[in-house]
Amino acid sequence: MTAHFETSSVTTSHNRPLRGLVGDIGGTNARFAIAERIDGKTTLADFKSLETADHKDCYAALAAYFTLIGGRPDLDYAVVAVAGPVKDGRIKFTNLDWEVREDLLARAVGVRKARLINDYAGLAFALPHLADSDTKTIGPVSKGFGNVHAVMGAGTGFGASVLVGGEFGPYCLSTESGHISFAPVNDYESEILRFLRKKHGRVTVEMLLSGPGLVNLYQAISSIRGEFAENLTPAQITHLEGEDATGSRYTVEAFLDIMASVCGDLALAHGATAGMFIAGGVAPRLIKHIDELRFRARMEAKAPLSAMVAAIPSSIIIHPYAALLGSANALTDIQITA
Repeated sequence: MTAHFETSSVTTSHNRPLRGLVGDIGGTNARFAIAERIDGKTTLADFKSLETADHKDCYAALAAYFTLIGGRPDLDYAVVAVAGPVKDGRIKFTNLDWEVREDLLARAVGVRKARLINDYAGLAFALPHLADSDTKTIGPVSKGFGNVHAVMGAGTGFGASVLVGGEFGPYCLSTESGHISFAPVNDYESEILRFLRKKHGRVTVEMLLSGPGLVNLYQAISSIRGEFAENLTPAQITHLEGEDATGSRYTVEAFLDIMASVCGDLALAHGATAGMFIAGGVAPRLIKHIDELRFRARMEAKAPLSAMVAAIPSSIIIHPYAALLGSANALTDIQITA
C-alpha cells in the first residue's frame, strides 16, 4: 500500500537536491543518516548507529558520526526524531542523560533550520513515502479514502501519531494514545482487566500493548488459567517454538486481538480513514503469527460504524529506517528554504 501527499519541489539556491541530517534517538541508540530530496523522492545514505552510552551528549555523538562518514557535508536542514515529548524546541530524555535543543542542534550540524520531533511523528511523516514493499498489509483492504493516516506501535511503550494531508498538510499530531484506558470486549478480557486492575489500579492500553505489557498479559493469563507464571522476558514470551510455549501462545493471541481492537478504536478516534499503520518493536516480530481474518474481524467490530472501519486498510511497517525517512520529510521544501 502506497500513500501519496502533494509536496512542493523547490530546490536550494545552489541548484542541487536538498540535503539534511536526519536522526532517530532512543534510550540506547542514536541513529543518523544523510537524506537527499529532489522531485519528491528521498534517499538515505551514510547510515550509522551509535550507542548513546558512549557519548556524553547528542552533540558529541553527532561529532563522532561526522567523523565516521568522513566529515560534515554541506547541509540544508536537520530533523531528529526523539523518544519523548518535545517542548519549546527541546527534549530532556527520561531514560537518557541527554538534553537536546533545536538551536544547538542547528549549530552542531551547521544549518539554519533544525527541528526535533517525537519518534512517532517521525514515523507518521514517513507514511506518504512508504512503498508497497515497506509494509505488510493485514487483510484484503489495500486502499482507504480521505487524507488522514495514523501510525501506532508497541515497543518499550505504546505510541501513536496522526498525519493529515490535503491542502494544508502534511500536518502531524502526536498523541498519548497509549495512556487511554483499556476497554475489554469479552469476558476473557474482562478477567485480564480485573487481574491487572487489582495490581495497578487504572489499566491503560500501554500496560497491555508494549514489551512490559506482554509480561502483564502473560501473568494475567497464567493466573486465569490456573498456571504458574514463569519469570519470562518479552522476547521469551514472543518465542513460541516448543511444547513449553503454551502460555506464551495464549499471551500472543490475546496481544494480537487487543492490538486489532485498539487499531480499530484509533482509526475511529483519529478519523484515519486512509490507513492505519503499525510500527514498534513487537508487531514486526509477530507477523507470521497473525491470523489476518481474525485481526480484521476484531478491528472491524465497531458497530454501528463497522462498515466504515472495514474500508480502512491496516498494515505493519517493515521499513528498517522509517523514522529516518519520516524525519527527512518532516519539513517541506518551502520551510527549509524560507
